[in-house]
Amino acid sequence: MRVGGRPAILWVLLAVLGQLAVRAVIGGVALLMAPSGEIVGLSSVPLDRTPFGDFLVPGIILFVVFGLVPAVVCYALYTRRRWGWTSSVGVAVAMLIWVLVEVAAGFDRPTIYLNLATAGAIVVLAVHPAVRQDRSDAKRS
Repeated sequence: MRVGGRPAILWVLLAVLGQLAVRAVIGGVALLMAPSGEIVGLSSVPLDRTPFGDFLVPGIILFVVFGLVPAVVCYALYTRRRWGWTSSVGVAVAMLIWVLVEVAAGFDRPTIYLNLATAGAIVVLAVHPAVRQDRSDAKRS
């Protein structure tokens, strides 16, 4: 099925990456504004097992890697850049690593499951043949 001349599954991938970008920008800004984690209700106790004294560096990572990068990947996919679909898988892998680090540090938040689901959805959608074919459709146009 196509929507607007593009595979419907591509639009779903863009939506998943987009919601990740929005969540990460909001969360990252909140952590940058209050590195103690108080705005988002995070306890700094799990940070005792990490090299970080507060959430400033994790906030920067959240903002850049999971906020800005997925937004750029959305642009790449929308404009049919060759690296778009590969980069979307890279975002998913980074997301899985982020979750593993959170769990290893002792964080136990419902967002862990949302992030796992988001990473899984990105991989499944990005490797779908229609998404990969859409990229090569641009070469023929």
